[in-house]
Amino acid sequence: MGLISAFFLSAGFVSAVASQSTGLTVHTAQGDVAGTLVVPTVRQFLGVPYATAKRWETPSQPPVRSSVLQATAFGDTCVQALTPTAVTFLTISGAGGINVTESENCHTVNIWSPSTNRKQNTAVMLWIYGGSFQFGTSNIPVYNGQNIVRDNDDVTVVTFNYRTNIFGQPNAPQLLSTTKSQNFGLLDLDAAVQWVHTNIAAFGGDPNRIVLFGQSAGSIATDAYTFAHPQDTIVKGVIQESGTLALLRIGGLSNPTFDDTDWNTIASAVGCGTNNDAAQFSCMQNVPFRTLEDAVLSTGTSFNLLTDDITIFSDVNARAAAGKFLHVPVLGGTTAQEGDILVVAEELVNLGFTIPVATEAAADVVTLAAFTCPAGVNAQQRVHVNVPTWRYQYQAVFPDISTRPDLRAYHASEIAIVFGTYNASTSGVPPTPEEIALSKYVQNVWVAFAKNPARGLIDNLGWPTYNSLTKSFAQLGNALNKTGVTFTTGALIDLTCAGADALLAATELPGGGPIKIF
Repeated sequence: MGLISAFFLSAGFVSAVASQSTGLTVHTAQGDVAGTLVVPTVRQFLGVPYATAKRWETPSQPPVRSSVLQATAFGDTCVQALTPTAVTFLTISGAGGINVTESENCHTVNIWSPSTNRKQNTAVMLWIYGGSFQFGTSNIPVYNGQNIVRDNDDVTVVTFNYRTNIFGQPNAPQLLSTTKSQNFGLLDLDAAVQWVHTNIAAFGGDPNRIVLFGQSAGSIATDAYTFAHPQDTIVKGVIQESGTLALLRIGGLSNPTFDDTDWNTIASAVGCGTNNDAAQFSCMQNVPFRTLEDAVLSTGTSFNLLTDDITIFSDVNARAAAGKFLHVPVLGGTTAQEGDILVVAEELVNLGFTIPVATEAAADVVTLAAFTCPAGVNAQQRVHVNVPTWRYQYQAVFPDISTRPDLRAYHASEIAIVFGTYNASTSGVPPTPEEIALSKYVQNVWVAFAKNPARGLIDNLGWPTYNSLTKSFAQLGNALNKTGVTFTTGALIDLTCAGADALLAATELPGGGPIKIF
């Protein structure tokens, strides 16, 4: 062997050993994965397959690889139904996720874990994005877990993609079954939980300390998980940001009874006919995904979660009253003016402008009926069966996040504060010192819960468990403490909830559009 060949072989060996010693190459059940040291204290692994699934099939374990996966870029986003209202919401919120590569080969996770010279065997936070079960992606700068891991010890952050709209819940008559669900997005969540539990130790995470956290539809998914898996031993806690199962009913995100109208509308539009037979289903399976996506958008159809009594239950209220859900600690809450961006987006799409006063009035009704009151009910259901429960309301308004005068502490405005990604804002407005301080505090809250769901908030931050009659309702970024928390009584916040549903039914949204929950 020549000296030059020997040198390169030796260099390659040293490089491989160095990569392993720094934890940048890890072994998973499917093969080795190579990540990067995105900052000196945080390892990053992007686009790692956690499942595989053909169209309208239950996810299964991804195939074993014979070569090292270079986990240096986000995987493809699952196919989205980006309606004009959805695009407007994403644009004015600054979230992004519009111009990303889509495909049906989208089942990937992204992992941010501490460098190997920091504490290992960490708590694990598994993030579930929102998007009304119609759109969404983990490939959004605001969901980057790097800053949480950089600024907090003993935590690993994982995000993942799941199927939505017709690809996630097709409501296909051929798939009706008493034993299988066709809420494929929720089944993707199950698969992600299982993959993380099996593999996260290789990345420095503790498989016995996994919590779910999600926003809007992602928060609803955490709630659904607790009802679908009442005996689960993997998930040790849930953080619910602006979403409970009640939103399925209020926001029209589920079908209480099966209806194949939208399925047949699309089938007809793409040339597969309206006969609900095997030939129709086979035809639909073979239509190019972009053709299906375009048909959904052009026909205005909406594919919602199916009440299947497997993942979504028709008797959820009775189950809740009987405590038939996973009894793990819950940190749940809302923002103070959830409805602002929902109403504004509808107005901009339908009118081209917003209407002062009317916008705020309608938004306040949406906030109360769709978010604040259901969050109170959800908290009480947990308290009733002695589940450790904490309830919050995010109230802060910052110029780089609430970039319009008609946006206060709106739906999704807390996400950049939770992730510490306020610098990802495209507004051109720098974050304020109060914003940076509040983000640090909120991260402390979320991470303390993740580290020890039953005691972390009590022992580390002095938060009392929720009781509607005591000062245990946490207000984050309140005017009295813009960088931390103040406590008030939940019963006062929920005082007008008795008539909330009737008030919502009587409220006409400016612009005339239906409420869309993102």
